Amino acid sequence: MEKQQFTYSIQSLLEQKDGNVTGPMSPMEFAKEIALQVGFKFNRLARLWFADERINQRHEDGGLTGHDTLLIGSVYTNDIWLSLWADTGVGGVPIAMAYRSDGSIDFTDVYRQQHFVCMLNQQQVKDIFQSVFDDPTQINIKNA
Repeated sequence: MEKQQFTYSIQSLLEQKDGNVTGPMSPMEFAKEIALQVGFKFNRLARLWFADERINQRHEDGGLTGHDTLLIGSVYTNDIWLSLWADTGVGGVPIAMAYRSDGSIDFTDVYRQQHFVCMLNQQQVKDIFQSVFDDPTQINIKNA
């Protein structure tokens, strides 16, 4: 059996319009709530789309939940901080976080304990983070 290639895309969700930064209501509210609970600030928000639609989803009513996997982060003058989250509809599950300058990724135990149909492995998360660290323009705030 051939192993499926890990394919994903990153959709930056924030845009600046008339001096205000906005984003789609559901992901934006999720990011604000998580930031408030955990105690961090963010200036970047992006949605990940996976070729394998089962990633970070649960079975519900004969289908998949369709919840977002979100990249919440901050771009600083001399560094980038990223955190990866699975939205579960009634909260969120932290997957991992990393600073570009640190070179290491902190994975959460709580993510490994989830019962998603398909989960990201550490190499896949590392690939996602490295992709953004190599090209931070992927998560730039768009001008409306």
